Amino acid sequence: MDEREHGQGQGYTPASFEKRAAAWMGIAYVLMLLFVINFSIFTGGRDLPGTFPLFLVPVSVTLAVVLIRRIRLGSCPGGTAGGALGLAACAAGLLFGLALGAPALLAAFGV
Repeated sequence: MDEREHGQGQGYTPASFEKRAAAWMGIAYVLMLLFVINFSIFTGGRDLPGTFPLFLVPVSVTLAVVLIRRIRLGSCPGGTAGGALGLAACAAGLLFGLALGAPALLAAFGV
């Protein structure tokens, strides 16, 4: 019998860089959601108004990392100019997310 019929001999194929980066981004989102839920539970139902822009941070960082890797490999859609435009959008998302979300988070903690 052929080995392929039984599913043997195919070897291990690791996930691509983009899939691993997306998995790390997912872990960051899970931790953020756990923090929001635990904050609400342990403070008697208080919410965190104005902190939603912080959810831009993980996707901006992940997309920037993927774009930098693709620019280095030369496989970035739109070439170097498209990659630079994407990196500028990621930087804007990161800055706006932190600038709008961090003060609201500090205000919720009473700092």
